[in-house]
Amino acid sequence: MERRELIQWLVATAGLPSLAFGREVHRRPLRRSLSTHIERTLAVATERVLPGAAEANVGAFIDKMLADWHTPEERARFLAGLPELDSRCRARAAHDFVNCSEADQVDVLTALDDEAFAAGTNDHWFARLKYLTVYGYCTSEVGTRALGLYPLPWRYDGCAPV
Repeated sequence: MERRELIQWLVATAGLPSLAFGREVHRRPLRRSLSTHIERTLAVATERVLPGAAEANVGAFIDKMLADWHTPEERARFLAGLPELDSRCRARAAHDFVNCSEADQVDVLTALDDEAFAAGTNDHWFARLKYLTVYGYCTSEVGTRALGLYPLPWRYDGCAPV
């Protein structure tokens, strides 16, 4: 599935209540629950999955979702998969994921995407990363502006252009 199709699917199937929930998650204060290395890895990975995700602060959104909305088992499965990015990049280019070239990062993510798709289930940790990246982006102010969904229909913004 292409990124644009995924975004269109998310917006079409999730609807406005899901967007409202996501925007609320963005507003909550961040209780840092991830290590600095994992935060950096998430920031780079989300940016490679969906350009603009770093500007939308999707890494912090994922941190909040893992801490507040995922079960301990889901969180553990997701966090257990992230080191795979480093191990694959070390095998490929002798660097951690964040220090590899963009081309190597994209190749590693593409291979993981192919594996997650072949598994045919959304239980793969990379499928969860993609979903949370798109959800976090589409519910951020940066994302809603880029998608033309801002201002939101249920709020009044007197200075908004028509």
